[in-house]
Amino acid sequence: MASILDTVVVGLGIDVIEVTRIAQAMEDPSFVSHVLTETELRANATPEWLSGRWAAKEAVAKAVGVQLGWHDVLILDDEAGRPRVQIQPGKEQGCLRVSLTIAVGGGVACAVAIAEAIRAPIAPVE
Repeated sequence: MASILDTVVVGLGIDVIEVTRIAQAMEDPSFVSHVLTETELRANATPEWLSGRWAAKEAVAKAVGVQLGWHDVLILDDEAGRPRVQIQPGKEQGCLRVSLTIAVGGGVACAVAIAEAIRAPIAPVE
């Protein structure tokens, strides 16, 4: 039987931001492209949506434990609408996976990220 990969949580990040702060920043036309990669850009990016992405990128950087630039983190939704994280190669600090959730409501956006890495192969159970 093949060995099983064992993962361990190596970081947890959370961020909260007021939607009004992002709405005000969006008055500068260059702000959206400063925060989002070309792949993430949406013509209809609302302040609520962008606030969630801002909080998510901050939470991912905290979970990974290194300073990441805005374009080092790519957040796209999968087929079911769940946010998925991609970190630029070389910036991920050995993380195998980053799980992410985003919530927006009541005038704030919040994101929580959990970074995992491979600990070591473990022997199969006999």
